[in-house]
Amino acid sequence: MKISNICIVGGGSAGWMTAAALTKLLPNMNVTLIESKNFATVGVGESTNTYINVFLKLLGLKDEDWMSYCNATYKTSIKFTDFAGKGQNYHYPFGARDFSEAGSIATWYFWKLLDPSLDNYSFAEYYHPVITMGDQNKMTANVNGEVRAFDFHNATAYHMDATKFGQYLKEKIALPNGLNYIVDDVVKVNQNEDGSVKNLSTKENGELEADLYVDCTGFKALLLSETLKVPYISFNDSLINDKAIATQLPYIDKNKEMECVTNCTAIESGWVWNTPVFNRIGTGYVYSSKFETPESAEKQFRHHLAGGNGNMVIGDKERVDKAEFRHIEMRHGVHETSWKHNVIGVGLASGFIEPLESTGLLLIHENIIFLLRTLARKDGQVNKIDKDIWNYSVREKVENMREFVSQHYSLSSRHDTPYWKHVTEEISYDFGPLGVCDVAYPTTTSADLVRRLNKTFTFGPEQGGLLYIATGNGYTPLSSMDYPGWEPEMLKQLKSEQEVQKNKYKSFKQELQLTLDELPTHYEFLKENIYN
Repeated sequence: MKISNICIVGGGSAGWMTAAALTKLLPNMNVTLIESKNFATVGVGESTNTYINVFLKLLGLKDEDWMSYCNATYKTSIKFTDFAGKGQNYHYPFGARDFSEAGSIATWYFWKLLDPSLDNYSFAEYYHPVITMGDQNKMTANVNGEVRAFDFHNATAYHMDATKFGQYLKEKIALPNGLNYIVDDVVKVNQNEDGSVKNLSTKENGELEADLYVDCTGFKALLLSETLKVPYISFNDSLINDKAIATQLPYIDKNKEMECVTNCTAIESGWVWNTPVFNRIGTGYVYSSKFETPESAEKQFRHHLAGGNGNMVIGDKERVDKAEFRHIEMRHGVHETSWKHNVIGVGLASGFIEPLESTGLLLIHENIIFLLRTLARKDGQVNKIDKDIWNYSVREKVENMREFVSQHYSLSSRHDTPYWKHVTEEISYDFGPLGVCDVAYPTTTSADLVRRLNKTFTFGPEQGGLLYIATGNGYTPLSSMDYPGWEPEMLKQLKSEQEVQKNKYKSFKQELQLTLDELPTHYEFLKENIYN
């Protein structure tokens, strides 16, 4: 099929990100977006990871162009509070590891082997000076490299108002680049004999016809699900959090509360996200309806926000009492194929994984980039193999995210509530062969995870995020059980080498602290460089 005319159905983050990318990067395409004035977006996707920088660069956007419009702030890591156990925290930081004083990836593990009391939190802190910077809520563009191994332009992500981000892309990119924008309702989807979409009947604009239709209608999936009846593969057997409660809180102290990390805090039957944008704090409780009612969950959430669990930067009951709470339904899973006939799904219409690893906006811009590659490859000519490649790429991305998010639960030691006992002791996370696998990063089954966690040389840098999640939860590749008969001289030498490394690291931390003392807070940095 030859694609020259594209119709995006639905606005929101998915629709406007797709429209901006297509009109900007494929100017020969005729692109239309139709959205209903009565359609409400989910609108809670306010946290990103560093992959969004590729999307922003494709659009030619710099921070000073868009951040202030979207109340955006910076993000250098994801912090998991009380996930491994109550009172136990760990980070998944962005950017490259710093081996200047660390020796190698094995250094920390030998420290842990010789001193089992060593806090697992220190693993990410040891290899990423940015963790210490984030703990003190400081920020720098790092022009002179004062914070080692911190690449400001590539190792930062963002907290943002996702609704405003969509509006920015609409007004500054999509419309100026020739988008045909229609505000109307699709009243009927007409199909050809082979099942493909023939055209869309609208309430006020007649029939809209295109070569390719992009479904951005959220969980409803008007085209992909309701019209084409593409089966939906549910992940609810392993990812059981199917509800969320969201709210917004005013700041009490921006210097303290405008953190440059996304803080994910485990509570009774799920976890709470904390995403501070410039004008407010976005927060929500992701939980399982198997264990909580909407009423009991909201009570737990309010208790947490008021400081009852001791994990809020500032707990304040008065602002919680004034807040409005919105209850949201979630559906984990992915459509069997996200490109069927002449319809593709982007965003929630394609698939969804709970936002523990900021996957909402990630799935959107990754799907868009897959689409751009496909359409640019042969000037809009798409064969069956191109659709297969698209479907494989999308499915692989979602399945890998499913497995990675599941590992945050499967490796946890929490069993203090019925929910945590269920997710750590009763759910099977062995997903079996999925048919989507990459040579360097094989699809993770329980057996494969066990093999990797027990092999010193494979539990290394190439494991990416698993390294931080597993280590934060107490899984290390070295155990005293593996070394029952240390030779005295060998043990003495090992301890001596580790002591040298510790002293070098201690000196570095002292130097780092002198640097951090001179840096502005995250809020002050934003005021000076973005909101000036």
